[in-house]
Amino acid sequence: MEKMKDASVPEGEEPKSDAEIVEEVLKTKVKQSTFLRNVGLKSSSNNSGKGTAAVAAHVRDLEQKLERLELQAEVMQEEMEAIKLKAEEYEAARDK
Repeated sequence: MEKMKDASVPEGEEPKSDAEIVEEVLKTKVKQSTFLRNVGLKSSSNNSGKGTAAVAAHVRDLEQKLERLELQAEVMQEEMEAIKLKAEEYEAARDK
């Protein structure tokens, strides 16, 4: 899988998404893969391309959620740093 992910992409083509790589590996390693069915997605071989679109949409949703969570974590980190700075200033003023 890592080799497929790191493989160079011909010019003009988009790189394969992680979901597409997983699906391709599962197709080559296991004849009847249940992974995509188990996570609520159907294989594209079962519905002629609709599964790939569903997987891509699901991946996009998860990526957006991850991005939102990362932004929230960044904001919380900044707030924590500001609180620490205020606490240090308070303790310095109190010690004087």
